[in-house]
Amino acid sequence: MSQATFMIRSYCFIAIAVAAFTLGSGFVASAERTQITVEQDVISQPFNAHPVCGDRLWLINTRSMTTCTYYANLEQPNFKVSRLENNGRTSPSSTHEYLSEIGHDRPVVVYVHGYRFNQCDALRRGLLIHREIAARNCGSPVDWVIFSWPSEQDGFITHDVREKAKYSDTQALYLAWLLREQLNRSIKTKLIGYSLGGRVVTGSLHALAGGMIGGRNLPGELIKHADIDVGLVAPAIGQNWLSMGGYHGLAPSNIDSFLLLYNQRDAVLKRYWLLSKVRGAVALGFGRLPSLTPRGDGSEVDLRARDCSRWIGIAHDEVDYYQRRCNAGNDMARMISDTTTQN
Repeated sequence: MSQATFMIRSYCFIAIAVAAFTLGSGFVASAERTQITVEQDVISQPFNAHPVCGDRLWLINTRSMTTCTYYANLEQPNFKVSRLENNGRTSPSSTHEYLSEIGHDRPVVVYVHGYRFNQCDALRRGLLIHREIAARNCGSPVDWVIFSWPSEQDGFITHDVREKAKYSDTQALYLAWLLREQLNRSIKTKLIGYSLGGRVVTGSLHALAGGMIGGRNLPGELIKHADIDVGLVAPAIGQNWLSMGGYHGLAPSNIDSFLLLYNQRDAVLKRYWLLSKVRGAVALGFGRLPSLTPRGDGSEVDLRARDCSRWIGIAHDEVDYYQRRCNAGNDMARMISDTTTQN
């Protein structure tokens, strides 16, 4: 083997290894392309400035709040809340105004992005996913909430992605507090998460039911049987996390229906064990379907799972789930429009 050939093969191996740590980062490994390329999503596209289905749009930003579970204010979290227009323009609001205006005549859908999103990227991605779903769900308006958490890369990716996985514990506690406020107001709530955002979603439902996460419990009233519909795309959580005794094992007690879109060829989630540091650990988003903890009344969670690998290939790319033939927007729209079982 020539020195040049050896160097090329070494470079390719390093590139693939880096991609393996980039959960939800916007990097895509593709069999049809010979290099790692940045996905082209809404970041390079203009916003749609036209109203979508009469939906109200909100941004809840936790980026200025502590990421340490020990110091997190779980009595009255200081969220930065903004109203959104469809063109991405924000105007200041508050948690009080948000809770006073949402729901009642419409469900609230909270969207949680994945890893390696700065504030602007999170906003754009949240609006893109909203448009993909709203185009298929214009029958009834919703309150669409983008939950923006500090997942941007800071430092060497191998260490950083594990740090952001730890951050997801604190974010889950914050989101659990918010969910409790909404549920106490009898507001129908749906949750959508992608990659590491899936950890925030299931962790919040676990904490809401009294489960410990990151060494902390949510203080105050606990809630089970919330009957929340959940939709996860390529979640970077362990296969057994939602099973009895799992890290998020109490989450199913608050789930009504669970939509899981996975990819058995996902080149990133295939190496999930590198994130968990447990050799042989398998990601739920890689297609290892869980044995969910039964609800408190002994009934089973309504699990609907679909493999999108034949349309997406080896990419770990949220946008592909919506804009290719997997048609995630259709599934999410159906989940959102189904309000018959809540409250």
